[in-house]
Amino acid sequence: MKLIKTMTLVALMSVAGMSQDVLSTNMTQSETGLTNIQKGFLYNSIEMIKAGATQIKAANKIFHNPEDTKKYLPSNKSHMSNVAFNAAKRINNATDEMLLYIDAKEMNKAQSSFSNIISACGSCHAVVRGW
Repeated sequence: MKLIKTMTLVALMSVAGMSQDVLSTNMTQSETGLTNIQKGFLYNSIEMIKAGATQIKAANKIFHNPEDTKKYLPSNKSHMSNVAFNAAKRINNATDEMLLYIDAKEMNKAQSSFSNIISACGSCHAVVRGW
């Protein structure tokens, strides 16, 4: 019985560790996407902006379900998974909007949408990190 409890505890700790690895990888991918978008605006590279948008959307997928989102939040903040879920929706919407503006060659509006992406990221981080 003690062996079963120990194995269960180890399994739970492994899952928590994997969740944090996934989150860390995800945040790195998001940061890379944001950096590529910013560089694309700075260097007038539509390809770089679109590549960054693709990276952000791919990384953002782990937050598309409020229940799944809970496993990536600190245990004392898991009840706030709806904040991360809503931020993920805002990120997706702003990314889609940015791409539409780019295709329409409305770069000022595209840059405004990029600001909205960053704002959505910050709103989630404010809750999760207690800013």
